[in-house]
Amino acid sequence: MEQTGFIVGIDLGTSKIVGLMGRKNEQGVISILASESIPSDNCVKHGVVYNIDEATGKIKKLINLLENKSGRKIGKVYVSIAGKSLRAIEYTMTRDLGGESDVTFAIIDQMEQQARQNKPEFLTNYSVVAPEIFLDGQYDPDPINKTASVIEGRYRLIVGRPNIKSNLNRCLTEKNQLDIAGYIVGPVAAGAVVLDESDKQAGCALIDFGAGTTTLSIYKGGLLRYMVVIPFGGRTISKDVKELGFIDTAAESYKIKYGRVGKDKNKQPSANSDVDVKELNKVIQLREEEIVLNLINQIKESGYFGQLEAGVVIIGGASQLTGLPEFLEEKLQMPVKKGAAKRLYINNAADLMQNPAYAQALGLLLFANENCEKKETPKVDIINQPVETAPDPTVSKHPEKVEAPEMDDDDDEDEEYEERPKKNKKKKEKKGPGLFDFFGKIQNFGGTMFKDED
Repeated sequence: MEQTGFIVGIDLGTSKIVGLMGRKNEQGVISILASESIPSDNCVKHGVVYNIDEATGKIKKLINLLENKSGRKIGKVYVSIAGKSLRAIEYTMTRDLGGESDVTFAIIDQMEQQARQNKPEFLTNYSVVAPEIFLDGQYDPDPINKTASVIEGRYRLIVGRPNIKSNLNRCLTEKNQLDIAGYIVGPVAAGAVVLDESDKQAGCALIDFGAGTTTLSIYKGGLLRYMVVIPFGGRTISKDVKELGFIDTAAESYKIKYGRVGKDKNKQPSANSDVDVKELNKVIQLREEEIVLNLINQIKESGYFGQLEAGVVIIGGASQLTGLPEFLEEKLQMPVKKGAAKRLYINNAADLMQNPAYAQALGLLLFANENCEKKETPKVDIINQPVETAPDPTVSKHPEKVEAPEMDDDDDEDEEYEERPKKNKKKKEKKGPGLFDFFGKIQNFGGTMFKDED
């Protein structure tokens, strides 16, 4: 059976805004229909919309590109939630059932909905993930239809500053007339599409090296246990390189072309270059060491240091720096591998799947389930509607019986038309109007009506 409709995800990153259009089959496997990306320039900083008007224009352009490529109209989108204020906090809720009672789905769902309504001070609750249910103090991965006296739910709330959501709403809904089908936490989406279940069970750290931020997500026992955002990224490194005397574009280009960390950081390029590679990579490694030091401290803070048997998985555009995996292995004392979207979830677009910069955007589509196609409202063909015309006075044999055409109640000329018979009546008392004058007025009136309708 031919599938209809599609899903759309938009990921607003510090370096670029990515838009993906896909279709999900009955098994949940996604086929990418169209993909586009445009530079963010300065409208997004640290993963948060900074310049509303500029971001609005870029989103509109991105939507137009997707529509032109697919030939379909977009009415709603799923959008990623990110930013340096984003983090996971623990929230515990206990419900006393008043004696041995059956644990139903309704009870568990009510507890989760209550957790979603919890609003920490000065923050917005963007998502509830990784719930753990304890029955009478014992963890139970499948509590439904069990009996217990007390239910305890332990949740991870993904919270952040309120302006993350409000700025997205202004750009998409208020200024671009796009409905937001859902707000999806970007790091959670990336983990869903990249990580193996075995890695989540054994324990692993997913590190997303972005342009404006570096996000650490720790999994253990199959669940997200810890998440924090470090406000340094690839663009921070580029700014450091710029201090060597380069302009913005040159600093970014040299970082990508010649930049490397680790034992080969002083290796000279094969081609002749005016760039002092040794000095360049000294600056790059100093900033990278600072980022890694923050990562180590956060892993220790999580309480899972030494328990991540599956090691580290890295994604993000800034993770492509030469020598970074080996450098991280040395500093973290854990195995490190590059992450990519799983073929289990996406059956085409291999180039996007292998690009670590698209992991988060691809993950958005996993959580999308509403049809995002715009519903066109039927247009009324006003031009081809039958129009009542004034009688032709040259055909009538009884001109004194000719009546003026009726006007709609909401016509702007109602008042003007009502005054005319009064004037004509007064003139008739003094002296009857000429035949051609009477018909001329009717023709002029009809001509005015037709002109307004056209």
